[in-house]
Amino acid sequence: MVRMTNRQTGNVGNLGDIIKHAALMDLAAALARAHAEVSYVDTHTFLLHAPLADRDRWSREVDALATMHPGYARYAELQRDSLARTSEYRCSAGLVLDVLGEKRVCAVLGEANPATRAELSAQLAAESRTNVYVVNDAARVDEDARVPRSGALLVHVDPFTLSPELWPSIAGALDALVSRSADAAILVYRYSRNASTPWPTAPKGAEGPVAEHRGGPHAFAVYASPAIADAVRHVCNALGWASTDKLL
Repeated sequence: MVRMTNRQTGNVGNLGDIIKHAALMDLAAALARAHAEVSYVDTHTFLLHAPLADRDRWSREVDALATMHPGYARYAELQRDSLARTSEYRCSAGLVLDVLGEKRVCAVLGEANPATRAELSAQLAAESRTNVYVVNDAARVDEDARVPRSGALLVHVDPFTLSPELWPSIAGALDALVSRSADAAILVYRYSRNASTPWPTAPKGAEGPVAEHRGGPHAFAVYASPAIADAVRHVCNALGWASTDKLL
């Protein structure tokens, strides 16, 4: 039976979203400052925007993080502007598309859930987004090699459960995407209440993880091309992440 509901609906704006979306926003901004062309790939997209699951909790958690790390204030301002205008929260793809603006040359968004994919496509049409392609499987994000050569690349891998089978299924696409990009940053998320386990091997052309973070059961890692590894560490450190050299 086709699964029409999406469990992410009940988690929109949780602590995991706050941490990864703030990092995505700042990584996108850093790439846009350094490059004339930036592409974005999201393997497990969900939607451009959606209602917050718990607005009061989101506000408390983002304010607490902004008190410790002022970098979260930029994320909070953008999200509160979205909530004031539309009453909806900007999810990963919507947030990155907004930040990249005219610097974005291409985006490929993977979404396996049929109902969510249809809603995502409708949201893209409503916002008149061009050069944004929606595919029905994370492994297909580079099937037609739409991301151009020599530009910068931001990748978001957010499968909820980062199973041992998932990474090999997308590794070939990630290798190809990173290898033909001038610079690339790859943010990976996993949900786990167990002790930390090693992160997957970096895509070809990237190194790392160069920075990691954990907030409760939410774990995050970021990989980067060697030339921008220090810049990526700097972005993530400003949000409270630890560079890998501090973890060794």
